[in-house]
Amino acid sequence: MKLFINFIKYTITGLKNDDFSSFASMGQRGYNKAKRERDDNMQLIFPILPELLLPGDFAQFWGPDAEEIRGSQFSGQKMQALELRGCDVDQCVFSNCRFIQCRLESCRFCDVIFDSCDLSNLQLPNCSFRRTVFKNCKLSGSIFSEAAFRDTAFQHVVAPYTNFLNSKWKNCLLQHSDFSEAFFAEAVFSSLSLEETRLTRSDFSRAKLDKADYRSCDIRDVRWELSQLRGCVISYEQAADLARAAGISVQ
Repeated sequence: MKLFINFIKYTITGLKNDDFSSFASMGQRGYNKAKRERDDNMQLIFPILPELLLPGDFAQFWGPDAEEIRGSQFSGQKMQALELRGCDVDQCVFSNCRFIQCRLESCRFCDVIFDSCDLSNLQLPNCSFRRTVFKNCKLSGSIFSEAAFRDTAFQHVVAPYTNFLNSKWKNCLLQHSDFSEAFFAEAVFSSLSLEETRLTRSDFSRAKLDKADYRSCDIRDVRWELSQLRGCVISYEQAADLARAAGISVQ
């Protein structure tokens, strides 16, 4: 069985079995070293915000004809049944806000923080996010199809059933979050960093995964092909789960 798991890890990482066994034997020290190297290479750029943000009011700033929202902080507000298209949201912070039955299509978010917001079922198709952080947010059932993410972080978010169909990711972070049963089909990832994130039963069909490290994540019952994982890093336990998913008895 160990030989078979080494075969899977060879297929995924592109390393020789002896090389991988040597790397794996380093244990936590090896994991921490790999994590530091990944963090150094990633160089995630967080939102750049002005020292002073003006208090914002949804009723004043967010209307059907809004084209730009800049330098504002929205706290504890609720927006319902809003539809926007092509709006630029720049250098803004949203804290404890709720978006109910809203659709923001082809909007551009740059240097934006969503902190402790309820964005469940929010529709954000074809939007772009640059230097954006989602922290402690609810994103259940939200739609990000055709979206583009760059230097964007999802930290401590609850995001099951989210739809990221055909999305593009560059230099992004998924950290301590729940993306179980999310839909990442045909997504393209470049320099993706993952930390203790749940991906159970999520769908990565035809996605390009770009050598990500999944060792700290829950990847049980994820839908993907073994060939998609070439260059990625997984643990021995995860390799055994992949073997079982392939119908091979592990004893």
